[in-house]
Amino acid sequence: MREFELRVATADDRDFLYDLHRRSLGDAIEATWGPWDDEVQRQFHRDWFDPEQVEIVLIDGRPVGMIQADSTALDTFYISRIEIDPDLQNRGVGTALMQHLVERARQSGAQAVELHVLELNRARELYERLGFRVVAKEPPKLRMRLALP
Repeated sequence: MREFELRVATADDRDFLYDLHRRSLGDAIEATWGPWDDEVQRQFHRDWFDPEQVEIVLIDGRPVGMIQADSTALDTFYISRIEIDPDLQNRGVGTALMQHLVERARQSGAQAVELHVLELNRARELYERLGFRVVAKEPPKLRMRLALP
């Protein structure tokens, strides 16, 4: 896998992030809630998007993904979203990003890393491989946690 860089998102990333969301999670969203509703998804995106809270993943200077993560509690680092261009999935990018976020959590002094994943999202396998375990079922999502040594 090539090295990645991160940069803070800007308002100019809005369309890229919507397209990325559709391409990376569209199948899981449709399997969970039915056919893609562009109006609903665009409203979700408008409500969610805050450039200051999002980092764009770059490979060779080209945007290929995004992450949103922070310390929500004193001892827990929470990964809100991670999305990777489907053309780069299964090539180590997601693993490298997750390892980066776990290290960021350690450096922040967190005792654990948590995230939510749709039950039907195949990314769950990646999280389990990295040591995350399901700690709560919150249909249609699972809450997963990785305790940090």
